[in-house]
Amino acid sequence: MPMPTEKLNAINSEPSLVAFLNPPLVYNQDITIDYYHADTLPPALVSWTFELVKTNLYHLYVRSNDGWDEAGKRAELYAPEARYLIARSTTDPADLKGFLMFQMVQEETMDDDYMADVAYCYELQVAENARNQGLGEHLMRLLCQIGLHWQLEKVMLTVFKENKGAMRFYTKKMGFELDEISPGACLSPRKAKRFDYEILSKPC
Repeated sequence: MPMPTEKLNAINSEPSLVAFLNPPLVYNQDITIDYYHADTLPPALVSWTFELVKTNLYHLYVRSNDGWDEAGKRAELYAPEARYLIARSTTDPADLKGFLMFQMVQEETMDDDYMADVAYCYELQVAENARNQGLGEHLMRLLCQIGLHWQLEKVMLTVFKENKGAMRFYTKKMGFELDEISPGACLSPRKAKRFDYEILSKPC
């Protein structure tokens, strides 16, 4: 794993990466978005975020090349540098709507001598009763604002090819494109077929 740059170390040491947005973050009169560091995520939210990922994606993971690795997914979700934007009902905080988990990390480029500082979206999950209301789009736009504020190069994410709805959402609605290191961008079509995912990105 690449070592964080001095810039990323400074960013990741900040107690809040959204203070510049003047919290509380409000999506509409019914939904408030709370910010958490992985270390401050209450046990109830740890359980809820994991179960939402499993509910929404388990069927895709079990058919993927690597399968479903519960321990590995937990390690990824609650890594030390993980940050969360969690959407909940303003009037009923126990009514949870969705979340975005991201990290500020270094990612490879096609230049072997250069690593990019990026905001990487590891998870964007919306509860079934909160879909088709623009919440996912709002959370992604917040992440783009965060990346821009902290002067990162781009926002990145990984998506299963089989997840057609997510692929349409990111490319058609959010303006993401295949990143230069995505299998579909850097490999021949024959070799790219061996991979069940693509890596998308969008400049900050």
